[in-house]
Amino acid sequence: MQTPGQIQISQTPRPADFDRSRRGPVVLVGASVRAAAESARIAGFSPIAVDHYGDRETLAAARRWYGLDDFLDSAESRPLDRIVPKRAPIAIVGGLQSGYRWIGPTRLPFWGASPEQFLSCDRPEFLSDLAAHAAVRFPETRSAGAASPGWLVKRRGSSGGLGVSYSEGVGEIPAGAILQRPVRGRLCGASFFGLGDRAMLLGVCRLLKKRIGPHPFVFAGALGPIPLSVASVHSLDRLGDAVCCLSPLVGPFNIDVVLQHDTVTLLEVNPRWSASMELVERAWGATLNEPCSMFDESADWIRRVEQIALDRGGVFPSDRAFIKRVLFARTDRRVVATDFDGPPSDDRWVWKDVPRRPTDVRRHEPLATLIAPLERMSLQQAFRVMV
Repeated sequence: MQTPGQIQISQTPRPADFDRSRRGPVVLVGASVRAAAESARIAGFSPIAVDHYGDRETLAAARRWYGLDDFLDSAESRPLDRIVPKRAPIAIVGGLQSGYRWIGPTRLPFWGASPEQFLSCDRPEFLSDLAAHAAVRFPETRSAGAASPGWLVKRRGSSGGLGVSYSEGVGEIPAGAILQRPVRGRLCGASFFGLGDRAMLLGVCRLLKKRIGPHPFVFAGALGPIPLSVASVHSLDRLGDAVCCLSPLVGPFNIDVVLQHDTVTLLEVNPRWSASMELVERAWGATLNEPCSMFDESADWIRRVEQIALDRGGVFPSDRAFIKRVLFARTDRRVVATDFDGPPSDDRWVWKDVPRRPTDVRRHEPLATLIAPLERMSLQQAFRVMV
């Protein structure tokens, strides 16, 4: 979920101020921006990366890299403005648990959602209205009162599942959190491209999760795109259109849902790039035999969707599936880049998010990310990979 809190914005440019057909620098901000930086590079942009890691692949894709903590700790009122040339746009492409106080006052345009839209999409009232508008389900949710045992406590402002845990039913709902009734089914992320007043569904991936301590839903990767029933596709189409109707978006955004048979339950909306989108891009690229990026122009995606519908009778490719698996450290250890220099002879997978220098990693912290096409590597093989 996105970070709540008050934003003080002074004359913040709207997304319409930026000509998206131009190719040049774009500032990508998030906890980890590697996948978005690679995607922006495919689309012809020259990404300036701002994140916590600055891993090997991020540095290879980015024009420049800056540590996110340097901006969070800055005393400047507009810290990003000094590093950005010629009014390059800012794209928020990852969760910002520290909030948007430091980024909101910028004079630069936003590529995609503005900070105000992030805050709107985080509110339970917005999500409930959105679900009703799209005729899908939304879990029973409370923000005050006694905590119910077995329900989910979701801390607003968390990301990657690190702020979600089961309630023990003791005391009140914590401040800055909501209580939500659990929903059974497959946890999935749906990738959309917003066209302002409507959206195109580009793919749905099954989300992989891992329990780390009290957190049973830590993001551990994705699998997909997966095939869906016609009824589920129609529900997701309504949901994507409803997001753009209530909060107009141009560019990629993600909706997390639970799928059970033909029933769709809305969990959250991320009006930005999301971690499973690189699998969706790969599926489109493999199907159409052309490089595909969520940073491409609207006209590119309209053409691709029309081509898929004409050639295949489907709304998105689901026969080219990929797996993205985040590897976590089993013990405290030191990681070096050479640990990932021995791929198999048939190149069944690629390593991403590899530390660029020797790094001490604690147990349960991420080591790197594996990505592989499932027609060349089975799920069993993918989950046997160790470092």
